[in-house]
Amino acid sequence: MQLDTIKLFCDVAEHRSVSRAAELSGITQSAASQRIMALERELGVQLVDRSTRPLQLTDTGRRYHGGCRKILDRYRLLEEQIKATGRNGSGVVHVAAIYSAGIDLLNQIQHDFEAEHSGVTVEIHYAQPDQVHDQVRAGRVDMGILSYPDRWRGVVTRPLREETMVVVTGPGHPLTKRDALQPRDLDRQDMVMFDNKLPISRRIAEYMRRHQVSPNVVQVFDNIDTIKGYLAETGAAAILPNRTVRQEIERGALAAATLEPTIVRPLAVVHNRQKDLSALAESFMSYLLENQPSPEAGSPVKATTATA
Repeated sequence: MQLDTIKLFCDVAEHRSVSRAAELSGITQSAASQRIMALERELGVQLVDRSTRPLQLTDTGRRYHGGCRKILDRYRLLEEQIKATGRNGSGVVHVAAIYSAGIDLLNQIQHDFEAEHSGVTVEIHYAQPDQVHDQVRAGRVDMGILSYPDRWRGVVTRPLREETMVVVTGPGHPLTKRDALQPRDLDRQDMVMFDNKLPISRRIAEYMRRHQVSPNVVQVFDNIDTIKGYLAETGAAAILPNRTVRQEIERGALAAATLEPTIVRPLAVVHNRQKDLSALAESFMSYLLENQPSPEAGSPVKATTATA
């Protein structure tokens, strides 16, 4: 069976129209109908129910369409790999990432990968978690970087790293004058929390309940940057991933203390479950997974200058 017949059948199935499928293949509607009927005779089954408008597939036709779509997707991937070889590995990798995935780290990985792969461009698009997930599911990007990967459906997940979370305050706060805190130290403390629709909010709330801690929630925000700005100007505290506040702590704009027992935020790389990654995207994903910060980077750094 020829590949163009498989493509024609898939177009008929997906557009529910022989005329539209014929147009996409550059043939007449009569020729398209004859090819589909010849395919049915060859297989000895009816694939298309022609008694309905728009036309429908039979149960057998739907199963056959699923298999044909996989064949076409694999052929497309093979074409991309061969073309990439012909261009000496040139191409573009599209990545969508949440804002708190570590812009500094991703920029460095992007720079290093491009330096090692001449002709390759890595484009990183930052967005809200739901938008990252939507872009991955729709196939608009090769992969995404998300936190709390067990929340997301329809994607293949590869663990990236676990980020230790710490108690963060403005400089000079009594809580962060100590290196380590216990959960009970947060009881009745003024704290900023994440919007309860976010998985990080639910994980922190579970941690508090497990240790019988009842903080005084003074504000709720939906992103880390807003929380950091609020902490710098008030006497409140928050639990945030350590990596997201390291620069502010080094500058003395914020302070942090470890929390024992620890609480972590998992990050993962995800890609569309229905599509295979290109060889180039697979290569970048492997490079990304291999070049993550060491676990030792989880301890809060101390400010390099004295703060008031």
